[in-house]
Amino acid sequence: MTPILEVNDLTVTMKRPFRTLTALDRVTLTIGKGEVLGLVGESGAGKSLTGAAIVNLLVPPLRQTGGSIALAGRRIDTLSRDDMRKVRGREIGFIFQDPSTSLNPVLSIGHQLIETMMTHLPIGRDEARRRAIAWIDRIGIPEAERRLDQYPHEFSGGMRQRIVIALALCAEPSLVIADEPTTALDVSVQARVLQLLKDLHGETGVAMLLITHDLGVIAKMADRVAVLYTGRVVEIGPTSAILNSPHHHYTHGLMKATPTPNMQTQRLDAIPGSMPNLAAIPSGCSFHPRCPRSDATCRDHLPRLSGVESGFACWHPLSAGGTS
Repeated sequence: MTPILEVNDLTVTMKRPFRTLTALDRVTLTIGKGEVLGLVGESGAGKSLTGAAIVNLLVPPLRQTGGSIALAGRRIDTLSRDDMRKVRGREIGFIFQDPSTSLNPVLSIGHQLIETMMTHLPIGRDEARRRAIAWIDRIGIPEAERRLDQYPHEFSGGMRQRIVIALALCAEPSLVIADEPTTALDVSVQARVLQLLKDLHGETGVAMLLITHDLGVIAKMADRVAVLYTGRVVEIGPTSAILNSPHHHYTHGLMKATPTPNMQTQRLDAIPGSMPNLAAIPSGCSFHPRCPRSDATCRDHLPRLSGVESGFACWHPLSAGGTS
């Protein structure tokens, strides 16, 4: 069956004086119908950039210079600006980190929901308003009909993010890209918003690319997970396999640095060093300066991902027992 999303060898670069920097290096991902693929990594790994590239929202000087992006078998990275605008919203919904970047402060939430549906669905204003009220009720905001005519500033941060989720889903897209959907929220609100997102995914069957640095969110939401480092996919596979038996040393390091409810120690093992910037990405395996197992092969030769659906890019992978 044709995947909803196929990203093949996606490369994004930016020109700088005397050199070209590579922000995404041959990223390859697939998402099946109704599947949730988690995309994880440290800040600067290229997670949000991958989401932006898929919907052609790269900000110059960044630009796609290689690879292809297909939605339900149809290539979309070669579409015109106008045609791509039709894809965004109708076929691909986008949930941003900060609802203030998604909601127009001078338009009521009802206006924004109604116009989104009228733009992308063959319905009139009365039907769009009826559906907008239903969506406000569906996302758990009381007195939906009255609140439909209120403005974003009249809602709490958690409610605004719920509205952004409704905006992303109301045109019935086949794919939603959720970019750190709970990062801007208080901890007490995050769990409720995640549960809403999970419930709506179950109800609508929409496929999802879930971008996050939180492995707890991945464990709760994702069917598969892809691990990104310096713009490269270093490991991908079923969530349970990746979280319980990672093969790449970077994935293993992320797991060791993540607190769990049953921890018997207060100390977490941080990955030494930090993510390199684009102008200083090491040769070979870019993780080698931070890896306890690196050798000359790692320094001199770039490992390739061993599989698209499930695989890793490491010269000395860990076994199921966590050893090389």
